[in-house]
Amino acid sequence: MKRDWFCFSCLSKITFKKFLWGGLKRSEWAELELQSVTDCILFAGKAYEVTYVRLTFKSSRPESYAIYKQTHQDGPWIPYQYYSTVCRDQYGIEGDVPIRRGDEARAYCSSEYSDISPLTGGSVAFGTLEGRPSNLQFEQHQQLQEWVTATAVRITLDRMNTFRDELFGKPEVLKSYYYAISDLAVGGRCKCNGHASECILRQNHYGEMQPICNCSHFTDGVDCEKCLPFYNDAPWGRATKDGVHECKRCNCNGRAAQCYFDQELYERTGHGGHCVNCTGNTAGPNCERCKDNFFMRSDGTCIPCDCDEIGSRSLQCSSEGRCQCRPGVGGDKCDRCLPNHYGFGRLGCTPCGCNPAGSLDNTPRCDPGSGECMCKSNVEGRRCDKCKPGYFNLDMGNTFGCTPCFCYAHASVCHSAPGYAKTTIESIFSRGNERWTAEDVFGQPVEFQYNAVSQNIGVQAPSRDAVYFVAPERFLGDQRSAYNQLLSFSLRIGEVGPRAKKDDIIIEGAGLQLSQTIFGQGNPLPNVQNQRYDFRLHEHRDHGWSPNLSARDFISVLSNITAIKLRGTYTAEGVGYLDDVQLEVAQRGAIGSPANWVETCTCPEGFVGQFCESCAPGYRHDPPNGGPFARCVPCNCHGHASICDSETGQCICQDNTAGAACELCARGYYGNALQGTDNDCQQCPCPDGGACLQLSDNTVACLECPKGYAGHRCELCTDGFYGDPTGQHGAKRPCQPCDCNGNVDPNAVGNCNRTTGECLKCIYSTGGARCDQCLAGYFGDPLAFPKGDCKACGCNPYGTVQQEKGVTLCDQLTGQCQCKRYVIGQKCDRCADGYYNLRSGGVCNIFGCQPCNCDPIGSVNITCNTETGQCSCKPGVVGLRCDQCTAYSYGFSFEGCKPCECDQIGSVNLQCEKNGQCPCRDNVEGRQCNRCKENKYDRQAGCLDCPPCYNLVQEAVNVHRGRLTEIEGLLDEIATNPTVAEDINFEMKLQEIQRKVNQLLHDTRSSAVAAAGSEKSLAEQLEELYNRIDELRSRIADIADRVTEAGEKSQDGERTITRAETVIREAKSELKSVQRFLESEGQDALQRAKERSEQFGQQSERMSDISREARQLADKHEEEARQIETMARDAFNTSLTAYNLAVEAIEQQRLTSQNLSALDRDADRTLQLLAETKDLSARSQEQATKAEQEALSIISQARLLSQSSVDVSGLKKDAEKLKDEAQRINDEARDLMTDNSALMGQIQNQMKDAEQLKQRAISQQQEADGLLADVDAAHATADEAVKKGNAILEDAKKTLETLQGFDMEVQSSKDEAMQALSEVDEIEDLIREAQDLTKDSQQALKGAQSNAQDAWKVAKEAEETARRASQEAGEILRDARDTKHKADATRGQAEDTQREASQTKSTLSKYEEQVKEDAELSLEALKRANAAKNNAQEASKSVAKALAEVQKILSDLNRLESPKKDEIEELERKLNETETRLQQAGLESILTDLKEALALQV
Repeated sequence: MKRDWFCFSCLSKITFKKFLWGGLKRSEWAELELQSVTDCILFAGKAYEVTYVRLTFKSSRPESYAIYKQTHQDGPWIPYQYYSTVCRDQYGIEGDVPIRRGDEARAYCSSEYSDISPLTGGSVAFGTLEGRPSNLQFEQHQQLQEWVTATAVRITLDRMNTFRDELFGKPEVLKSYYYAISDLAVGGRCKCNGHASECILRQNHYGEMQPICNCSHFTDGVDCEKCLPFYNDAPWGRATKDGVHECKRCNCNGRAAQCYFDQELYERTGHGGHCVNCTGNTAGPNCERCKDNFFMRSDGTCIPCDCDEIGSRSLQCSSEGRCQCRPGVGGDKCDRCLPNHYGFGRLGCTPCGCNPAGSLDNTPRCDPGSGECMCKSNVEGRRCDKCKPGYFNLDMGNTFGCTPCFCYAHASVCHSAPGYAKTTIESIFSRGNERWTAEDVFGQPVEFQYNAVSQNIGVQAPSRDAVYFVAPERFLGDQRSAYNQLLSFSLRIGEVGPRAKKDDIIIEGAGLQLSQTIFGQGNPLPNVQNQRYDFRLHEHRDHGWSPNLSARDFISVLSNITAIKLRGTYTAEGVGYLDDVQLEVAQRGAIGSPANWVETCTCPEGFVGQFCESCAPGYRHDPPNGGPFARCVPCNCHGHASICDSETGQCICQDNTAGAACELCARGYYGNALQGTDNDCQQCPCPDGGACLQLSDNTVACLECPKGYAGHRCELCTDGFYGDPTGQHGAKRPCQPCDCNGNVDPNAVGNCNRTTGECLKCIYSTGGARCDQCLAGYFGDPLAFPKGDCKACGCNPYGTVQQEKGVTLCDQLTGQCQCKRYVIGQKCDRCADGYYNLRSGGVCNIFGCQPCNCDPIGSVNITCNTETGQCSCKPGVVGLRCDQCTAYSYGFSFEGCKPCECDQIGSVNLQCEKNGQCPCRDNVEGRQCNRCKENKYDRQAGCLDCPPCYNLVQEAVNVHRGRLTEIEGLLDEIATNPTVAEDINFEMKLQEIQRKVNQLLHDTRSSAVAAAGSEKSLAEQLEELYNRIDELRSRIADIADRVTEAGEKSQDGERTITRAETVIREAKSELKSVQRFLESEGQDALQRAKERSEQFGQQSERMSDISREARQLADKHEEEARQIETMARDAFNTSLTAYNLAVEAIEQQRLTSQNLSALDRDADRTLQLLAETKDLSARSQEQATKAEQEALSIISQARLLSQSSVDVSGLKKDAEKLKDEAQRINDEARDLMTDNSALMGQIQNQMKDAEQLKQRAISQQQEADGLLADVDAAHATADEAVKKGNAILEDAKKTLETLQGFDMEVQSSKDEAMQALSEVDEIEDLIREAQDLTKDSQQALKGAQSNAQDAWKVAKEAEETARRASQEAGEILRDARDTKHKADATRGQAEDTQREASQTKSTLSKYEEQVKEDAELSLEALKRANAAKNNAQEASKSVAKALAEVQKILSDLNRLESPKKDEIEELERKLNETETRLQQAGLESILTDLKEALALQV
């Protein structure tokens, strides 16, 4: 141990001076004055790990004594070791019991050192780990580590060895016994738990010097028993050879300076540092979160939540700063009520209960104080849950909440009508214009078009005025249900720059006009793109309809729409297209979403109907026929009726009265109806109840005699009637109409005799007593309706046989005239087929028309023009009789004439001969003169001669042709004049020829092989090809039949559709007839019923009969209507069947198209096989030609051979066979050549293509020349790049100069560092002088202090220089990198523009390598400079530390008044340490590094 232990107290007057660690010092004797326990306590001032305690007794060793330890100040004394022969009696434990594992911190009681002998000099050695089983695992054994730890050692001397003299009790004997310790030694080390290598003295808070550990590993405490205040992230542990157990810094995120170790946190997360006193309103083990009632902003700052104490459940908010609000409370701070809540308090806010449908903008909200909801304009109530008076249908989709009651202004109470559903009136223009029209601003119609492809309608303005699309009838009329609904359409225009007006959209009705701009209600201006436009039909000013009407007036317009106009053009003479027009309405009984905006009114007295549009029984409209807007007033019938017509006010009169107010007597009655009694009117004395008039003399005159009667009492027949009512000329006969069959003028007077009835004035070309016959020269039915059917015969005088007196008669019934020969027609006015010129013979000629005489070959049929006689000719045929071909045609036949199609370039003229051959120019051939002859080319230039090289080919061809001609002549000669050869080898050669011919025949027959690899001959392939062609023809014929069948079905479908349309038209006609019938006959029946009612009264039996008759008639009409409806349904089913047939026909046509496509593919494959066959045929022809040439050559050679003795007859037969075979081969070869003439044409076309390729090659050569020009330009660009590279080289040289400047600065820094180093040597010399000269040490140290300060300044300057050097090196590095980038760019440009500039690339590569080397050197220099900077900093720190030590030494010297030797030794030690630190600073190595960095930079 390096420090002393001090014996602070000894009991029983035993005093010890001092015991030093490291050696035992002799103490004075201590005599025993009395018998008691004696303690000796040694305090160390800190904890030590005690290894042994050694005692040497001057006296004899006590019988019982013990060693205790204290582990901390004021702590209990813990027994270390007991020594006694009576352990149980003295200390209460068993003696000499071995220490066992698990109980190694137990004091051991030993009897070894308790004997009385030796009487003096007896030693006791106690090892703290002796006898402990785990002493070899001391570093891992915490119990043993605690066991050896002590801050104080106490030795108790409990009982002397007296030889039992105390039994005798002699004081003088007992006084001879005493305790005396001559030596005491305690061995151990500072307890630093492995975290310190030394202990040092430090003044404690009592001002005393206290030994403590010089801790490392971020530990703290006197014994390094804990971590530094901010190094508690890991549990503290004792440092061992197996682990340092260094304390780790706490992670407090820069928000705390203190922390403690949290075992639970460490076990949970692996980090035990729990930060305390977190700043910035943070909390948590790592200050990672905000403390309570704070939240972290996005920038990491914790700010207060500021939650409202009343409205918040808790004062803590979320990570976004939102507080937890009470029910009904909102806001980030819970400081206000949520929308639709009110009554802010500690219980939250109360829901307002606002109805969303009635709330403004469909957003429930209310006044936060009163809870009154904010309602839409037509809604009221605290909860916005009911409509205002005069409104109904609270609807979420209604911007104003409720719809105003219309009720024709008669009622203000209404509700939604049941049974209505939302529907749409639309025009999508899928089949036509759907009866839309177009007109200009003046109402004049403008033509427009329906586009079937785009399915829209379009119009073009004829002038600068706009043109409007006008809606058809189904959009008009009563459209009240469209109120507050949308009118939508799609529109596009053909120009840009549209100009809108206030009346782009016009709705007319009820004598008013509503208008709107096209861009109103947020819609866009029209442009060339199709855009959708939506306009809400509502009177609110926000919707922009002009003029601004009331809701009732606006609905009035919709209740009787007379026109809807949509502007189509927006520029002068512009174009507009309209599509998909929709008007949202409601309809009763329709399928769809309910239309709750249709009203049912609660009508006041006198009004009835869903909309109060009618008057109740007993009421009428005032004014009459005022429509549904007129008010209803009680009927006024002068006491003769209780009800009246609600529209006209016409009373349903009784008591034989009539008139709108029953103010007149009914027809057939007379009197004063204003008296108001039942007998005001009396019956007239006239026939059939006719009307009468009471004259002033009270006589009655009939006013309405029956038809045909006249006179005061209706006793005469009127004009147009005949009879004898009074019997003046015989029996009485009633007046009846004259029967002239309608063939008289009804306005004329005296048409017949009033007594006999004979017709006197017949008209319409009729005659007879009853006008029942046609006059001569007329025909027809005189009794037919309408009248005037007797028509003039109108026979053509040129075609009709003439009668006497020049009258041409005809059949009275049919009107057929008597025609001349070859004349036909009812009026003999046209020639028969095959004849013409009706006027050729004149009127008197018995012959009518001339024959056409059309050529049967050139004419389409036997007919001709009836005036000119021109026949109908077939294609290419002309002439009046169609008997010759047109110019430039040939081949007069039943198919007509074919066009010559002579080539304009190669033909002399365009007219060909009868066989179609065109007259060709020189060197031109072909039927159409459309190709050059052999060895000629360029037909446009006149078929020029081919280059001389082709002459060789031509000569070779001519030679072969000549040889073929010779061979043919030779064969003909052999056939006509056979001779016998005299050559003896002739038979052998003939056999060889026979063998070759056979081989040629075999090769020819088997030359063609199927493409699929089958061994088929050419004939077999051709046969197969013919079969496939026949099959294709059959399939094509089948397809044609199916196409015909589909066409027939399509025609049937069209006929069916036509019949359906006819039926529909007939049904519509019948419906209209029924309607007209109902309007006419029904009105008449109703009128008759009213007349009968007026005549007989409402309760009369006749009135009942008439009503029954009217009812039966109505039932009959209803039955006819049902029949017509059935007919219409049948027509619809028929049209549906026709539609299905049309769909099937279309599908069949589609399948036919697919089959035709498949046939096309098969035909393409067939053509491919045909081409392959032609190729095989060509090769076969070549082989056959070659074999033929070889055979002919052999035959020619054979002719030169001499005759030999052979079998002449056999040779002749063989020769005949060979001749026949050769002839057949020749024929086959010729046929092959003929068949492959098209192939030759293809070859010629390929030659033309080759010529074109040649021209293309020439053009590509020209393009290549252009590319070479571009390469030259690229070469120039590369030269420019070289110039840029030279410029970069100049920049690199400048960079080198900069580096050289840096070298000079580094050299200067080196000199300064050397000077600093020499001054350090001075410091060392001064320190050595201070060692030798103690007296002059203070002065020397002062000089050392000054020099050390200078050295520190120099080191700082060196550090600054190194820093500047580092910055400059960094700039140089950046410059070098920029230089590298520029070089890379230059290199890339040079490579892209010209690859051949290799020299430039090599030069740039060298520059690049040099720059890279410069960059690497600069980087290395920067590293060295940084290292030098770090070394300089370390040196600066060392010098600073040395300076601090020197200053401390100076302060110690100043504090010492009379230095002692040990203090001088301590100063000497400190000076040595300072010297060592200066040496460790390594200024020489730092200068060496600076030199190396400088060398690298250079």
